Amino acid sequence: MNGEAKAFEVSVIVFREESTWTALALEMDIRGYGSAREAAVDDALAMITAQVSFAVQMGHAESVWKRAEEKYWRMWENARRNQFMAEISGSEPPVDEIADLVPIPRFGLKHNDEWIAARA
Repeated sequence: MNGEAKAFEVSVIVFREESTWTALALEMDIRGYGSAREAAVDDALAMITAQVSFAVQMGHAESVWKRAEEKYWRMWENARRNQFMAEISGSEPPVDEIADLVPIPRFGLKHNDEWIAARA
């Protein structure tokens, strides 16, 4: 393995619920919350790090794959389409729902029979 950090991307929809932002990783149904969009994404990444690291260490990495409800996938697709249309038309992108592919580090890589600590 070379020294280059590897990442895996998850589909994340970020949306506001009253005064709180929620970031939802769709493939894993893992949520993060914050008072700002960035804080919600950071919280979701911390939750993903913890979940994946634990699952890998327990030998059940596949257990993190739990698809979010279909309504959130539709929300992601709609937000992605709106972002695309804003981009090609030169208009302002929507800010109430943001869809993105968020890179997360690869976790729990075993090297020389030792677990490498996961870092987000």
